[in-house]
Amino acid sequence: MLGFTGTDYEEIREDFRKVTDPFSGNEIFVVPPIRPDWAVIHAIRADGQGNVVCSGLESDRLAVLASKRAVVTVEEVVPAESLVARPGEIYLSALHIDAVVVAPRGAHPSACVHGYGIDRAHVETYLAAAKTEEGFRGYLERFVHGMTEEEYLADACGKAV
Repeated sequence: MLGFTGTDYEEIREDFRKVTDPFSGNEIFVVPPIRPDWAVIHAIRADGQGNVVCSGLESDRLAVLASKRAVVTVEEVVPAESLVARPGEIYLSALHIDAVVVAPRGAHPSACVHGYGIDRAHVETYLAAAKTEEGFRGYLERFVHGMTEEEYLADACGKAV
């Protein structure tokens, strides 16, 4: 048997089922699909109709396709004829997307493919702050609640708008 054999999953997860794989004849475990209410991802660009080009990470695509509804933040909106996926990117149809929000540097402090890399200094600031509840509250007050988007872009990202 493949998968969760030899674990306690059979006892603790009543929704897991053992079935016979029609291709190999082996017994395998199957699990019910995860169907989130919402997916929220950050993408590279979109067109005015809501079609999106995002990172080629399979997890972004799967999250959007698995979810009942999807919101995508994007770096920019471009004309439909310019919305072409380059190497390392994938195209997602507007059929799967409920809302697109323009959010330049919206992946910060993580990276955005073909746009910018990880802001390691900011990640270190966050990690140091998140070691304590008080530090985490201070981080939120400074970078989330305490400034506008424009101020965040100028301060945390070093980009004036």
